[in-house]
Amino acid sequence: MTEPFQDADPYPCGHVLVVDDELANRELLSHLLQARGHGVTEAVDGGDALQKAAAALPDVVLLDVMMPGIDGFEVCRRLKRDTHTAAVPVLMVTSLHDRLERLRGIEAGANDCLTKPIDNEDVLLRVRNAIHAKRLHDRVQAELAHVKELELLRDNLTHMMVHDMRSPLMGASGAYEMILMDKDRLSQEQLKFVAMGQNSCRELIEMVNSILDVSRMEAGQMPLNRVPCNLRDIAQAAAKSVAVLAQEKTLPLCVSGDPVSSTVDRDIMRRVFANLLHNAIKFSAVGGSIAVQVSSTGETVRATVTDQGCGIPADFHQRIFEKFGQVEAHREGQKHSTGLGLTFCKLAVEAHGGQIGVDSESGKGSTFWFTVPVGECGSTQPLVTPHS
Repeated sequence: MTEPFQDADPYPCGHVLVVDDELANRELLSHLLQARGHGVTEAVDGGDALQKAAAALPDVVLLDVMMPGIDGFEVCRRLKRDTHTAAVPVLMVTSLHDRLERLRGIEAGANDCLTKPIDNEDVLLRVRNAIHAKRLHDRVQAELAHVKELELLRDNLTHMMVHDMRSPLMGASGAYEMILMDKDRLSQEQLKFVAMGQNSCRELIEMVNSILDVSRMEAGQMPLNRVPCNLRDIAQAAAKSVAVLAQEKTLPLCVSGDPVSSTVDRDIMRRVFANLLHNAIKFSAVGGSIAVQVSSTGETVRATVTDQGCGIPADFHQRIFEKFGQVEAHREGQKHSTGLGLTFCKLAVEAHGGQIGVDSESGKGSTFWFTVPVGECGSTQPLVTPHS
């Protein structure tokens, strides 16, 4: 990792490209800069400047405006259009005192403007500051590149681990199924341990699938097949899929609301409801209740999943939807950790053009809600998240 930004040299020396068609001006600036330790390359006109900037990237360009052929404004525009030179600070040097001409230089992309006759200390100060800003920019870019490398490494490692885990987990789950086929020969205590092992396998398989799904959605590799659907029916199907888990904790699960229609991917939306219900069951105490409500709000459909669990502190309302940002906070003996289920919900709802959130307070339960537009039927597109 690089050193903290505040440790960067505030008085750096760098390489300056001096562009001027007059020899006397070039020599004056070159001698001034070299006396302060800067390296200097001279360019005699606009075309020469563009070639030399491309061949050896300078830290800053001192650019005269009035030159034959390609003038300073056009040189600046071309430098800023080229991704290779766009970040190089350009200081325009001109004898023009017209305010509009100075504004024209800024519009062309110049970072600053100097007027002739130049003040030596003024030039040195502005060159120093421009080089300092360029060095900070370069360090930020290096940090970003390093972060991207780490993210790629993490994603590749995650994919490898996930794929390697699926086979043994499926094998273990199948073994438990085989044991339960002959459950009459097992004692109640043995059945209890087999059920615990089976539930653990199921949770791990669900976690593995969630990791893969989130990765596929972010890469735009999961198709979004929208068709007109009754969201209340989808919610009821999701509730049926988690009914056994709710019964184990004596949690009544009620789905109500209007039979409102929305154009969504049926399977993905069912999984959104299922993930929200899994989350509600996980954090509900025995004997509580869970309610699902679906309603129409004009051009959008709103769905809520309400539980009577431990609640979520306000500080965590956004963080619980973040990838790899599980919240683990001990409040009143409760642990808030949601894995990737809510991340999947956020990606899926936003891919439908909707919004998702939570209303909750510690000790007062939670209401997770999401909205999706009514939309138009028959569209198929990649499931990707909108960029912020």
